[in-house]
Amino acid sequence: MTELLRAPYATGNDHAPPAARARPIRLTLNESPYGPTPTVLRALRNWSRTANRYPEFRPERLRRAIAKHAGVPVEWVTVGPGATGLIDQQLRRANAGDEIVGATPTFEGYPLLAAAHGLRYRGVPCRPDGSVDVDALAAAVTSRTFAVVVCSPHNPTGSVIPPADLDRLLSAVPERVRVVLDEAYLEFAEAEFGYDPLRSGVLAATHPNLVVLRTFSKAFGLAGIRAGYAFGAGWAVDEIRATEVPFAVGPAAEAAVPVALEAVAETRRRVTRIVAERERLAEGLRDAGLPALPSHANYLFLPTHDPIALADRFADGGIAVKACGTGVRASVGTATDTDIVLAWVRRA
Repeated sequence: MTELLRAPYATGNDHAPPAARARPIRLTLNESPYGPTPTVLRALRNWSRTANRYPEFRPERLRRAIAKHAGVPVEWVTVGPGATGLIDQQLRRANAGDEIVGATPTFEGYPLLAAAHGLRYRGVPCRPDGSVDVDALAAAVTSRTFAVVVCSPHNPTGSVIPPADLDRLLSAVPERVRVVLDEAYLEFAEAEFGYDPLRSGVLAATHPNLVVLRTFSKAFGLAGIRAGYAFGAGWAVDEIRATEVPFAVGPAAEAAVPVALEAVAETRRRVTRIVAERERLAEGLRDAGLPALPSHANYLFLPTHDPIALADRFADGGIAVKACGTGVRASVGTATDTDIVLAWVRRA
């Protein structure tokens, strides 16, 4: 498979490869390979008996539970239908022709939602090691910049932004421009990198333009219930709260999220298993000639000059991965998934 690493770069947006089989191993969306914890399942079963009822008009109980978990005041918190829903709510405040500045490759939701709102996504290339160049991001800000977006860990490369780099970015970006810190995968970095989840709250207290974005779709294994949250101490989050849609956070999320937040030990065990499986997968891919970048999330990034061709080769083995601009991203699955992937790359 190593010959694909030397082919000319593919162009265009991210592409998902065709599935070679009716039911491929799905390693495209960075979902948890584990279902909800037993306590969450019980909560969902209990909720199902009252599925004929609306959730809270505004998710106040959920907001309080999240604020306690994040260690921030409840008035800092806004809740929405997944992190993607909160991104969309922010972009409603922009004017057509405004710009979003962020790294590239990135989570495809940012350029897609920017385009949907008539905005331009200005991508600043990641460094060859997959890290985000915060100085280049700051230099890319113009009078038309609506927001600067940074992901830590970064999607799709898995790199973490060092605290000093983040401090430098926040100091360099004008206060009129919101900075979105997307921490969708922070639980994985916290487990094995020493990432401090409380530091973002400290930063938010002194930067009113900072929006910290998080989700329950990854480490908590609740992608299907669509629940995410953002917090901040200033005008940037206040504007999102002003656009909260009544009943947008469903009763399944109301039932599941508080219980998931209490299942600390089980979540940590699952994260630890995923991190161990990620390292086993990375070592096997490197041994097969596919140099996966170091990652602090639940996926690996394989740089290549022809991402679509490499993703298609995986699809030939019934393995669905995602082509992302300058490489291929593979989510970490179960131990069985890893066995199948490694067996395939050794034969290919």
